[in-house]
Amino acid sequence: MTRILFGILCLLAFAAPSAAGSWEHSFFAGTQYPLRVAYLEGEAPGPTVMVQGGIQGDESSGFITAQLLSRATVTRGNLIVLPRANVPSINLHKRQINVDMNRRFDRDYNRFYEDRVARVIRYFLCRSDAFIHLHEGSGFYSPTYVDSLRNPMRYGQSIIVDTLVYHKIDLEDTVNSVLKELNDSIPTADYQFKLFNTRTFDQGTNYPEMRKSLTCYALAQHNIPAMAVEVSKNIRQIGWKVRQQLAATILLLSRLGVHVTPPEFTDADVRAYAGRGVSVSVNGRTLASGEVINLAPGSTLAVRTLSDGPREFSPELALFASDRPGVNLMQARRMVLEPFSELELRSDGERLAKAEVRWTGKLPSPPGDDKPVFVCWLNGNPIFVHAGDVLRTVEGDQLILEGIWGSDLQEVVNLKGFVAIPWANNGQDLGWEIILDPDNFMGKYDLKADTPGASRFRVVRETPGAPASEFYVDISPRTVHALRLADERGQSLLIPWTPGGSYRLPEGRYVLEGAWSNGPGEKLLATTDDQPLALGNAFTVDYAKPLKLTVRQATTFGDIGSMTFTAGGMAER
Repeated sequence: MTRILFGILCLLAFAAPSAAGSWEHSFFAGTQYPLRVAYLEGEAPGPTVMVQGGIQGDESSGFITAQLLSRATVTRGNLIVLPRANVPSINLHKRQINVDMNRRFDRDYNRFYEDRVARVIRYFLCRSDAFIHLHEGSGFYSPTYVDSLRNPMRYGQSIIVDTLVYHKIDLEDTVNSVLKELNDSIPTADYQFKLFNTRTFDQGTNYPEMRKSLTCYALAQHNIPAMAVEVSKNIRQIGWKVRQQLAATILLLSRLGVHVTPPEFTDADVRAYAGRGVSVSVNGRTLASGEVINLAPGSTLAVRTLSDGPREFSPELALFASDRPGVNLMQARRMVLEPFSELELRSDGERLAKAEVRWTGKLPSPPGDDKPVFVCWLNGNPIFVHAGDVLRTVEGDQLILEGIWGSDLQEVVNLKGFVAIPWANNGQDLGWEIILDPDNFMGKYDLKADTPGASRFRVVRETPGAPASEFYVDISPRTVHALRLADERGQSLLIPWTPGGSYRLPEGRYVLEGAWSNGPGEKLLATTDDQPLALGNAFTVDYAKPLKLTVRQATTFGDIGSMTFTAGGMAER
C-alpha cells in the first residue's frame, strides 16, 4: 500500500548572515557524508565565486581556510563556500576513502558516496562565475628539479592552473598579479608561492590525471576561471599556512570581483580549535580518555553532542567503535549485538579521547522458533526481519544491517549486489551505511520483485558454522504525487506533481510546506535554479521569471523530476 506522508523536504540551518540573502545548508544530513554549503550574499552586487576545501581529508589547511572564509563578511559580489567536501576522509585524516574525489569530474559516476557529493559540487559550480580550490600538497613546487622536496612533481606553495590562457580567460595574468603582492610579505624563498601550470590540455602533459579534476571541469565545461591554492605539508606551522592560504584566496577573490573581510583569528586558535569545547556523551556518560563506558549486549547506543566546538571553525565530529573503524556513530544508529572494546572521539580527524567499553549482562535470547531474525535500521528506525520475509523500501532509503538477534557468533551478513569495501570485498556488510539505489548495485543480483517496477536483492547470512538463511529487500522507485504550498494568506494549495510539466499560480510568494510521496519526506530535497528550498522556505512566482523547482533524492542528489511555476490569473486546479 502506498504510504501517504507529508514530510520535511530538507533541513536548512541558518548561520549569521552577512546579508539578507545569505544561507547555510547541510546536504546529505544524517548520512556518513554530510556536506555543508554556505552562500554569502554581498552588500553590493557582483559576480559569484565558489571556494572549496577538504576534498582530500589529509589536507587540513584547505578545509580550515575554507571554514574561516564561510564566516567572512562579503562587501561586493557573492561567495559560495564548501568548507569540507569529503567529511569521511577528514574524519580518518586520509586522502580518500573509496576513490579520489578530485578525480571524479570527467563524467557523472554513480558508485560511491564521493560521486553523490560530486553531483552537489557540480550543481553549485553551474551557478558560479569562478572557482578556487584549496589544497595542501607535499614539498615545494619548483619548475626545475632541485632535490626530492623541490621539483616539478611537488605541489606545495603554488597556485595551480590547468593552462595559462583558456579562450579569453587569462589565468596567468590573474595569478601573477596575486603572487607579486602575496610574496612581498614572505621572506623565505621556499615558502613563497609560484605559478604552477600543469598544461592539462597538452597531449604530452606530465599531469594527465588533472583532466579528471574539478578545476579542469570548471574551466573546460563551464568556461569560468579556475585555480587551486596549495600550501605545503612540509611546513609545520598550521596557523601560518592557513593565514597565507586565506590571504592568497582573498587576493584572488578581489581580482575576480568579490571583496571579503575574513573573521579575526590567531595562529593559536588554528592550532587548538579541534579540541576546544568539544564534548560528547554515550548513554548518558561523557566520553573522555580513561573513562569506562558500561554497555549491555543488545542495548542501543545513545550518542549526544554536548558541545561541538568554536563556531568559527565548526569542526566535524566523529565517534568510532573499535570493531567498525570508519563508521561514524554521530551519523548512524547502532544496536550492539556483538561486543567491542573501545570508543574513539575525533574532531576534524584529530583524536580527542578514547574510552574503554565494559560489557555487563547477557546477550538477548534468540527467538523461540528456528528462523533467524535479522536486525536492521531503516531510515534510523529499528526493523526486525524474519528469514524468508521481504523488507519493502523506497529508492534513496538508508539501510544498516546490524546483525542476528540473539546470536553469539561473529556474524557475516551480505547484501548481494552491494560492496561495502571495494578494495577488500569479503562479503561482510554489517554496520555499513547502504543507500538503496538499484543503479548503484550489481545488476546480475537484481531479482524479479512482486511489486511493479521494484528491484529485489537478497540479504544472506554467510556466518561460518551457522545455517544459511536470507531475506529480501524490495526497492521501489521513489514517486512524488503532489506538493503542498501555502500562499501569502496562509491558505494551503495541493499541487499535483507533473514531472516536466508546468503550473500557473497567481503572482506572489509561496511557502513550501510538504510533499505527498510513497516514502519518508526527509529523504526528498527540493532545489530551485539557485539554491536548496527547505520546508518553510518561500519562493516567488512572477511574470518575468518562471521558477523551475526540482525534487531530488536527499541521500543521492539524484534528480526525480522538475516542474516550472509560472504566474497567471488563477491557480490551475
